[in-house]
Amino acid sequence: MEFKELMENIKKENGEVPKPLELLGQLDESLVVNHVTDMKFTYSKEAVPQKYKVLFALSAAIALGSQPCTLNYTMRAKKAGASTQEIMETFAVAKFTKAATTLSSSQPALEWLVANK
Repeated sequence: MEFKELMENIKKENGEVPKPLELLGQLDESLVVNHVTDMKFTYSKEAVPQKYKVLFALSAAIALGSQPCTLNYTMRAKKAGASTQEIMETFAVAKFTKAATTLSSSQPALEWLVANK
């Protein structure tokens, strides 16, 4: 698929082309084509239902703090059949996971504080 057609498809599916993809395409169209090819490959697998793949992606976007991706994957989750309750549970899992990893990454500092009370 050619770059212009790819961008038109993205706009049709999402209502707009995400700004980072638009900017990346202005600099190197092949990187956008590669990104979309990777996405299509990932979502073409069938062992995990599409709805759950999108919820996984949503959870990662939330935990990584990407507002544009969080919105994009929330809309995609609804389109894939996720209920609002499933999406909210995904938000809760992402929030907890991020908090848990923050605590885990603090271990050296916590050990130092315990040793130096």
